[in-house]
Amino acid sequence: MIPLEESISLNNNQLLERKIGKIAEKIKNQGEKRRILAKLLKKAKKDIQLPVEDETKSIIEPDLVYPVKEAKLDNLTIAGVDGGVLSKPLHGLDLILVRAIAAIFNYNNKGLKKANYHPNEMPAPELINVHEPLDSRELDILTGLKRQLTELNTAKEAIENQNIDALVLDGSIVPQYTNNAARKKTKETYRDLINSFTELYKTCAEKEILLLGAVEDSRSTRIAKIFQKEIFPRIIEYTNLTEQEITSFNNNKNILTNSRDTVFLDYLLDPSERSFTFKYAQAPANLLKDLGPWREKIYAFYIKPVPYDRPARIEFLNTSKNLQKTIERTASLINTLSASHEACALPSVLIEADARAALAEEEISILRDSIADKLEPSTMLDLRRERRPF
Repeated sequence: MIPLEESISLNNNQLLERKIGKIAEKIKNQGEKRRILAKLLKKAKKDIQLPVEDETKSIIEPDLVYPVKEAKLDNLTIAGVDGGVLSKPLHGLDLILVRAIAAIFNYNNKGLKKANYHPNEMPAPELINVHEPLDSRELDILTGLKRQLTELNTAKEAIENQNIDALVLDGSIVPQYTNNAARKKTKETYRDLINSFTELYKTCAEKEILLLGAVEDSRSTRIAKIFQKEIFPRIIEYTNLTEQEITSFNNNKNILTNSRDTVFLDYLLDPSERSFTFKYAQAPANLLKDLGPWREKIYAFYIKPVPYDRPARIEFLNTSKNLQKTIERTASLINTLSASHEACALPSVLIEADARAALAEEEISILRDSIADKLEPSTMLDLRRERRPF
């Protein structure tokens, strides 16, 4: 038998074919385990009550799964913000090209009434030159920080200049580089990012704007761990599964040790259903420490708006006294905005922002060439790996 982890040359067709077959077989087996586990949980979902009474737990709703109602979009204005970024490492400097745009959709009782954009339909990208020596990892971190910072600044400008009911960010509504900003340049940018997040929270709270984040390709394992630690121990005690079903449950529950959240929830959730809501602040406990008291107001759930796409992770800021009302409003709004295409579980306003914010690789190459034209012919900008003679 060929171990899945063993490397095999692509020239060895026979061994390669066998390994591909083993990989496919493992994927099928894992999928079947998740399917069996989800089926048992669906049967038990009406019986089991989640541990919401325990304040040390992350779960804040008693049921596993909730149906989601359609939202009325009449007279609502929804903004979606996304950004595009490119980076190019060179000798002597690094270039970062970034832009962000807010797509703003106005709805009436017939659907989408009008679309406008901030700062405009096709904003010019911003060029950032970095002369401080950074290794490739630090450059990647700085590039990500600059993109997120640009998106936040664009979002804040949009909600200050227009009457907006809900703001949807592409990705998380919390910083994602907490433990990685090590160099002076990245530390400074990270501090700017924290300030931008807290300012955005404050502005949304003051203007009563619903702040949401849609994570389209979540690689989190948080909810899988919640199932393992906080839900599975209650399955046998609080449900009416048969002896055979309990055996099946015990045989398959370990599949969550190597499952991403969306992979497992794709089997558990039906279209127009969402998971229970959970606190973000404990994932892990120090992740949001720089956000101060705001970290206690951030929550998340997973929702499956359409049949042929995996669930999306939705994060939201709650500044209302009625958390349940915010949850239901968030879920119905995301579910309705994401129902445009049965194979894409993303709000249409974000899809529009993404399309307009995207940058072509040629744009940063043109800038590199423009800089090179102003230097002596012997000056080399490109890294050696990009200028090999053959």
